[in-house]
Amino acid sequence: MSNALSSKIRQRITDAGGWLSFEAFMREALYAPDSGYYEGGDIFGKSGDFITGADVGPWLALGINDLIVWGWVQLGRPQQWTLLEQGGGQGRVLCDVLEALAEKDCCMPTRVIAVETSAYLRQQQELAYAELGVDVVQVASLEDVPAEDNILFFCNELPDAFPVRCFTRRGGGMRERGVGLNADGDFVWLECESDIEHGPNIAEKFMDAWPDVYSSEWNPHLDAWQSAIGRIMQRGLLFCVDYGFAQSEYYRAQRIEGTLLAHFQHETTSDVLGNPGSRDITAHIDFTALGLAGHAAGFTMNSWMTQGAWLAQSPSVQASIQQAATGMDAASVALLAAAKRMLLPQGMGDLFKISMQSKGINVTKPDYLTSFDRVSALGLSDA
Repeated sequence: MSNALSSKIRQRITDAGGWLSFEAFMREALYAPDSGYYEGGDIFGKSGDFITGADVGPWLALGINDLIVWGWVQLGRPQQWTLLEQGGGQGRVLCDVLEALAEKDCCMPTRVIAVETSAYLRQQQELAYAELGVDVVQVASLEDVPAEDNILFFCNELPDAFPVRCFTRRGGGMRERGVGLNADGDFVWLECESDIEHGPNIAEKFMDAWPDVYSSEWNPHLDAWQSAIGRIMQRGLLFCVDYGFAQSEYYRAQRIEGTLLAHFQHETTSDVLGNPGSRDITAHIDFTALGLAGHAAGFTMNSWMTQGAWLAQSPSVQASIQQAATGMDAASVALLAAAKRMLLPQGMGDLFKISMQSKGINVTKPDYLTSFDRVSALGLSDA
């Protein structure tokens, strides 16, 4: 916990008249320079607070590598193209993807760009790239990336860390939930006194099924994010891996408290207000909203499916699993256990999804994934 960060947020609440949006609170808790959660040291893996796909063996990088090769073919096998990753943590996945690409019979990217907001994580990535001996352009924002043709963009567990706005709906009125202070100076939930003027874009048919009192959240940054990528990418593909649902599942009537939660020392907790800067704060992704934001930015949502279905069918993943299955040593057993965690429903296989969007090109879906595509479940045509 950073006492300075807590004091800063308390002052912001006081200056704002006693109520601060949760979006502003979450931004400070995660991204405040020097004191935000993502600036605080080792947060990934066993020594951190949570496990990402990058920490569970080579499987994520192998699956992404297969999609990168497929995407390069869809672009027409250009000699000049850019590989771009955003929110790459410690840089492990990008390094593994570049190593795997070097073993493929295809053209390596002429430019590699890594976008990372956290200064601390940029330093960690720089060390990883130097150790691998690859030249990666590191920037802090998509605004620092010039527009160009032939971009293949990927991210893993990125939009779930965008600050969200929270609401409670009672009857027909919707109030925004923010953060205030109690008599002891602790952070507490506090509703705004007036209804939300510009709220979430949720289909009426879902809201009509809600009980009298229903609380959840929405991600107000998806539109700007997709628009920023659309500005950069004249032609290309965007692969996004994250946990989330179609809007029909995200806002189902039984999910009366939303998906907002915190990670602390490998435990999940609903206490997202305690000790800002000490814990990860996250919300699942509404992939329908992501698809609509992409459409407005010139993207087409080509495919959407579970991580388990995608990885289980990826040729490189299949080959590596078969190779590990022939081994009898401890390393092979550990690899297979990691694969199960990534692929099986009781692990990360069903909750995590991958979306594939294109801009400026006509795409033929990978043959090995056609049968597993669930893009129709997003309801984008209805919207």
